[in-house]
Amino acid sequence: MKRISIAPQLRFRRDGNELALDKVLSLLTEVQTHGNLQAASQALGQSYRGAWGHIKEVESLMGAPLLTMARGRGAVLTPLAQRLLWGQKRLQARLGPLLETMASELQTELDDLLLEQSDQLRLFASHGLAVAALVDFAGRAGLPVDVSYRGSIEAIAALAKHECEVASFHVPIGALAEPVLDHYVPLLKGKAYRVADVASRRLGLLVARGNPLGIASLADVPRTGARFANRERGSGTRIIFDLLLARDGIDPSTVPGAENIEFTHAAVAAYIASGRADTGLAIEAAASQFGLDFIPMLTERYCLMFPESASESPHLRALLEILQSEAYRQAVHAIPGYSESATGRVTPLSEAFPSLG
Repeated sequence: MKRISIAPQLRFRRDGNELALDKVLSLLTEVQTHGNLQAASQALGQSYRGAWGHIKEVESLMGAPLLTMARGRGAVLTPLAQRLLWGQKRLQARLGPLLETMASELQTELDDLLLEQSDQLRLFASHGLAVAALVDFAGRAGLPVDVSYRGSIEAIAALAKHECEVASFHVPIGALAEPVLDHYVPLLKGKAYRVADVASRRLGLLVARGNPLGIASLADVPRTGARFANRERGSGTRIIFDLLLARDGIDPSTVPGAENIEFTHAAVAAYIASGRADTGLAIEAAASQFGLDFIPMLTERYCLMFPESASESPHLRALLEILQSEAYRQAVHAIPGYSESATGRVTPLSEAFPSLG
């Protein structure tokens, strides 16, 4: 299957000279993993001489060293190199889902222009590692899924307006479930939908390794002056955050940096890991991805929703088969903080969430 992809790229320009940093960032990543340039170059299938020459070329252009070399101790990344790698991680975390959405939209436009069949399953989804894995499984199976990453409210609204065939949303398990579901009632009440469970996942506060500010709950954020990294309004996580503040009687204006908006869990984690914030509400998998500590607060169900009338769609049936496969369940199981105990379960909306039926 032919697919367009878009990837962000860091470039450095000085005195009319410009250099893409992809190659050196790959080298630095391997040096960080292996501890020396020899093993890093071998891992990338490069000669040591070529790798060393590229490192020196970039150092010359940037005017500062990237590696500290010590006999018998291998190579250590300098603060500049570490900051470049963090910049790349933040760039991918913040822009990756957006660029994937843009690529899907462009692919559809090209298919129309080239008069190629554009029979795709349109999925509007809140970004998460399990749904990203599902899209990846679909791509490898040749299933044409046009994914557009959106906040939960926007995704469900699009489903109600027939702008997509499948939409995702996530709901806390426990006391906060009904207050969250109240946001969806106007969009779904009385309509015939089915719900497919993708996974359950743990949501909580992300903090730097060792939790230097001693944060144990949201109440500690204003008390410690911790800088917060927030999600955008309309996202499921932002809805939960606002409900948690109201439940605990916390004035939103007392949360420093609550206006700092990131559009994915990974972007929140990257923002904290780079030192630009102290905490934020996100999934455990994002904490693991960026080497942060995780303070669990609740577990939520991540679900897909689709109209009853679409149940016999070949593409939808193929997607559900992937969702119910053992290979996919194992992939979900491997994600930190995720559980596959209900993965693949399909029920009527009225059964899955009676208040929405």
